[in-house]
Amino acid sequence: MINKQVVEMLTELAKERGLEKRVVIETLKESIIAAAKKKTNIPEGWVCEISEASGEIRLFLEKEVVKKVENPDVQISIEEAKELNPGVKPGEKIYVEIPLLETFGRNAINLVRNSLIQKMKENEKQLIYKKYVAKIGELVSGTVATAYSSGAYIKLAEIEAFLDKEDQIPGEVLRRGQTLKAVVKEVEEKPRDKTKVRLKGPVIYLTRVTETFIRKLFEFEIPEILRGEVEIKKIARRPGVRCKIAVFSSNEKIDPVGACVGPRGARIQGIVKEMSGEKIDIIAWSSDPKILVGRALSPAKVTKVVMKKSGDKATCVVPDDQVTLAIGKDSINVELAKELVGMDIEIKGQTEYHKEEEEKRRVKIKVENLDLPNRIKEILKKHGYKNAKDIMISTAEDLLKLPGIGKKAVDKIFTAVHKALNLGE
Repeated sequence: MINKQVVEMLTELAKERGLEKRVVIETLKESIIAAAKKKTNIPEGWVCEISEASGEIRLFLEKEVVKKVENPDVQISIEEAKELNPGVKPGEKIYVEIPLLETFGRNAINLVRNSLIQKMKENEKQLIYKKYVAKIGELVSGTVATAYSSGAYIKLAEIEAFLDKEDQIPGEVLRRGQTLKAVVKEVEEKPRDKTKVRLKGPVIYLTRVTETFIRKLFEFEIPEILRGEVEIKKIARRPGVRCKIAVFSSNEKIDPVGACVGPRGARIQGIVKEMSGEKIDIIAWSSDPKILVGRALSPAKVTKVVMKKSGDKATCVVPDDQVTLAIGKDSINVELAKELVGMDIEIKGQTEYHKEEEEKRRVKIKVENLDLPNRIKEILKKHGYKNAKDIMISTAEDLLKLPGIGKKAVDKIFTAVHKALNLGE
């Protein structure tokens, strides 16, 4: 009867757990030995054999052959031992079969079953732990089981994971039954904060706020990225607000930005939806810093990029009505652009920029280079006029006050300055 029950139990558990029967049998052996150790307080020497076909279970205990038995739990007399093995000698070891009913009583099958289930649960926890440790940094999909102010429990394939509030996209509201994707952040055998995480373990911690999440999400949604035809060069992100991602393809036939956007924006819309509406700027990567900086300030249109010789700073000129757009709310757009290109960026409107440039030109035009008589030049320099800028901020009345300067001289001075400016000197 026990053998029949064992066969039924093995078949049922294998089917229920989705395991091969041999795996269940090995686990059953371990659980029987563990139960025997607990029941008898004999810690070592146990061996279990199970027939997959008949379900017959045989339990053996290693005992020492002695002339005089002092501890029957671990010793056997030479006379009894010879009945099992005629050639055995004192001091040797021999395996003695221990009847299950004698060890576990009439509830043997229930004890064995319970022990097996417990052992399988422990094994499953270890397998799950190892499985998800290998998945750290990978994208997983799950369903919101419950959501609290401290975080949410996400049902994965075979276990619930924890998505801490700080790892949720700011502003997103999670609802029970909602499907979402996240990256495995870390895995622990037991929760580090039992007051916050009501899981026994293993505990899989998820995140949706890292750059890795964006990268993996794009890999999942964009086949060209997964195949390596489009490469993600750089990501800059403020979770819940805006993300900039620079993409590149060495294949001239592939438009990397178009591949990410998809037909009628279908691909990027799916990503934005998964990111709870976070804005995304997809930028074509360029090895030319000037081009990359200009693109990085999207959605603003940059009309001119001026790089410093050191290469660590760029001045970007935009239409006057797009200065605010280029900077972004709370400077988010320009800050993300800086992260993306790895340099400082200064934003200037066209009017401001041209005004500053004009002023620089006026400073560069020295009085001694103006088309004026030397006498007038000397008078101007003597009274502190060094360049065209000094002259342009003065009025005719100011110049007439200079000794030796009359109305005709003033006209010559202004004519000379305008001529120099128009010639771009």
